[in-house]
Amino acid sequence: MMNIDRATSRLLRACAVLLLAFTAMQPAVAAGYPDKPIRFICTSSAGSPLDAMMRQLGKQLGDELKQSVVVVNMPGGSGAVGMANAMNQPADGYTIVAATGTTSFMMAEGNAVYKPDDFMVIRGLQAEPSAIVVRRDSPYKSLAQLVDALRKTPDKVNVGGYAAAGFHQFVFYRFQQVAHFKTEWVPFQGGNQAAAALMGGSIDVAVMTPSSATGQIKNGDLRLLAISTPTRDRFFPDVPTFKEQGFDVVESIWRGVMVKSGTPPAVIATLSKAFDRIEATPEWQKFMQFNMQSPLHLDAEHMQAMFRSEVDSRREFLKSIGVVK
Repeated sequence: MMNIDRATSRLLRACAVLLLAFTAMQPAVAAGYPDKPIRFICTSSAGSPLDAMMRQLGKQLGDELKQSVVVVNMPGGSGAVGMANAMNQPADGYTIVAATGTTSFMMAEGNAVYKPDDFMVIRGLQAEPSAIVVRRDSPYKSLAQLVDALRKTPDKVNVGGYAAAGFHQFVFYRFQQVAHFKTEWVPFQGGNQAAAALMGGSIDVAVMTPSSATGQIKNGDLRLLAISTPTRDRFFPDVPTFKEQGFDVVESIWRGVMVKSGTPPAVIATLSKAFDRIEATPEWQKFMQFNMQSPLHLDAEHMQAMFRSEVDSRREFLKSIGVVK
């Protein structure tokens, strides 16, 4: 009996020593972060608004932390492809993946692989409305004319945007509900791809963020029929809102970054402080203004709480349209 007690005692002491050694290592690991390149995973196609944000953020984060930041595009599955890659990497802060309002929809789906607690959204950086967009030569000069066509001949009006069962389709479904029409949705892997399809005539109407086609909108090749802000948008004061045209659709999409859960708090703190400094720079603010983005200024704690709440509310919506049982 005495031998067992002694053996147990030695084992417990050994475990305690290992635990202390592991604990002591953590500050050293965090203190050295980052000591190798950081990889940014962008979950939409190159040239998209999300891609633009990730590349600007990556450039400035590299300057702040004195380390290379490599941006890799992994579109597909409303973000699931990039998230799967991130989940296969260590939770060490060297893999940072894009997060958006579309991520909430993907997680809200009934067969979703990931849950909000699998990742931590460490910063919300941008917010932007959706809009109904047509070509310069479109026969639809107003939202009322488009609604009339969608009610009478929905099979002759092709409508599309970024992702299936994502933010822009959610906006379009809400529009359908209040405007009393039904039609199909054509998904693309980026808002810029939807804009290109619209310009090329593959679709007649796009539901997208205005930043997906900044140049074409500014030069008049594309026209906005409605925007999903509660009041007229400061960047598009001449574009009427859905609401003022009689359709109660008020929504905005957010963009930010997240890491795999389990990432050391000290690493998250290092990144958060760097993001604080970046958002305060004239370079970042100029980028936001040029791309017609509004800031969120939400830290990890508040962003994660909003993320969980949004997943729950989106799940209810998806149930209502039959995507989730």
